[in-house]
Amino acid sequence: MNRTISFVSWNVRGLGQSSRCDDVLAELLSVRPSIVALQETKLPTVSNQKRNSFLPTRLSNFVTRDSVGASGGMLTAWDASVFSLEKASPLSYTLTSGLSLRADSVSFSLTNVYAPTSRENKPAFFRELASIADSISSPWMLLGDFNLTRFPDDKNTGSFNVADADRFNEVINALGLIEIPLVDRAYTWSNRRDEPTLVRLDRCFVSLDWDTVFPNTTLRSLSRFA
Repeated sequence: MNRTISFVSWNVRGLGQSSRCDDVLAELLSVRPSIVALQETKLPTVSNQKRNSFLPTRLSNFVTRDSVGASGGMLTAWDASVFSLEKASPLSYTLTSGLSLRADSVSFSLTNVYAPTSRENKPAFFRELASIADSISSPWMLLGDFNLTRFPDDKNTGSFNVADADRFNEVINALGLIEIPLVDRAYTWSNRRDEPTLVRLDRCFVSLDWDTVFPNTTLRSLSRFA
């Protein structure tokens, strides 16, 4: 069976303002993803009214990892006519959803990632990824904001943290993950200064099982809002 699924991953940097919700809703209506994974929602709860302000009706089914005050927060939403939810597991830095396709009952796991920015919390994040991997037997995709670089050319400055990159790559290899390459953009984050620091922080990984079931998975960037 031919399976076509589209995902959007987006660090929205807060959904408290109505103008940002309008932007997110307009983009999701335009690109019509099957699933959307949002990071840094900064929402401690999501009411029906709030949901309608940034999610299309087609993506009204969702699970969340609520923010702590105005810090963090993740949300994964999907088209209920295409998928059914089997389980959801919110943890400190991840939100994992077990989904199945209604058309042919193929199951897969999607982990929405918003990794810590502080260096002292990164070992806990790595342990969390390992614990998720131990619990998953279906094809697995991880996508989101990893707040880590893998290679020196992931950053446009010379301040590359070799130790953190080595540990990140060790975890990726230990979990048997494949990174889906982003071919149309070198960097995904900017500090927006006149002479900006540019970094590749947003990524997508899949398991070997995923590559078998969905062998034509590709990744591209969308236009950035100012």
